[in-house]
Amino acid sequence: MNVAASMQRSEILDRVLHDYRGVADSLPGGGSAHSARERAAGQLADLGWPSARDEYWRYANLRAFERSVYRPATVSSAQSAATLSALQRQGALPAPIEGFERLIYLDGVLVAGARSAAQSDTQANGWDWDWPAELRLGLLCDMFARDAARLYVHGTAAIEVLFLTSPAAAGAAVYPRLQLQLAAGSQMQLIERHLGDPEAPTLVACNVTIDMGRGANLRHYRLQQCGRQIAFTDTLWARLAEQAIYNVRGMTFGAGTARTSARVQLAGRGAGVDWQAIAAGRGEQVHDTALKVEHGAPDTRTDETFRGIADERARLAFSGRIQISADATGSQAHQSLKGLIEGKGAEIDLRPQLEINTHEVRAVHGATTGRLDENLLFYLLSRGLERQEARTLLKWAFLGDVLRSIDVPDLRAEAERLAAGQLPDVPALVALP
Repeated sequence: MNVAASMQRSEILDRVLHDYRGVADSLPGGGSAHSARERAAGQLADLGWPSARDEYWRYANLRAFERSVYRPATVSSAQSAATLSALQRQGALPAPIEGFERLIYLDGVLVAGARSAAQSDTQANGWDWDWPAELRLGLLCDMFARDAARLYVHGTAAIEVLFLTSPAAAGAAVYPRLQLQLAAGSQMQLIERHLGDPEAPTLVACNVTIDMGRGANLRHYRLQQCGRQIAFTDTLWARLAEQAIYNVRGMTFGAGTARTSARVQLAGRGAGVDWQAIAAGRGEQVHDTALKVEHGAPDTRTDETFRGIADERARLAFSGRIQISADATGSQAHQSLKGLIEGKGAEIDLRPQLEINTHEVRAVHGATTGRLDENLLFYLLSRGLERQEARTLLKWAFLGDVLRSIDVPDLRAEAERLAAGQLPDVPALVALP
């Protein structure tokens, strides 16, 4: 073992806990909330700071998080109201999406929207979220978060949650927190959106917990478009009961460093997850996702799709691990991971993994990484297209597998605009068929 590296991780953990002790008494919530924070701090101390030697954290840009300040930003209610008012006057907020109720969190605290839709509470929701080692950065939010978007859905709902990082948070940390419970048979569309562009290095550490009852259906759109000064980490844990269906559309374009750690447990017969994600990086951006899906019951299903484009010196990684237990007979798993390298110094790492403990399954996986297909490019050039136009069409076709599946038109248009901004040879937004 590298003793120097171990000592460095210990020093980082000491700094995290020191920052926590310095603010613990000022954080909101009563005795039970304080106890929950203390448990999270104790668990992180036991687990230790993650290391690149750990396979699950191998591609994460841990240095960006290690350099962060963990002390949460403290912004007064008056400052938050003034900042929100200024953003609205400047037209800096995304336009509301028709049919969706909007909640706005500024630096992790609710500033606009109905409390009846989002309960303000720093305690965990209905059952115990005992974060495992691969999700340990989610404990930062459990320790430091000042507020939480707690959504309880009975019936049908469409909600958009904007998590904004304000200029006043620059040089500190922001802890967005989203806790969702869907009752049996509930139907929900949820847009989770992260944005903000502070002028100094800022940590945004988010955690999301989702508990889906029998037969519940959730379409979850996740759009990360933060500024380059932000080091962004989000940790998601979802548990699905019998016949529950979870559809995810992930879009990662922003932040200097972005890390997604996700665990989906298919705990009931017939539960299914359809996880489709795109990432586009340029400059020196690092985008990394580690997704683990656990099949714990019969007739469960996973469909997993990733499309990533890395330009200039960007680095992208997607690790998809699917575990099928001996009890999960009749399960199906499908993985399709593809990366497109555009820059000379760019890098993409894709790791599909299947762990199957029963013979009664159907599973397919595959991963490919490379540059634009020269044969297809030659074909388009031979049909009279300019080289730039041909390259643009091929890139849109590559991302189209996921973009076409975003069935909220305004959100899809915004995702297309952001993707175009990450591809320097795209002169204007190209409409997908």
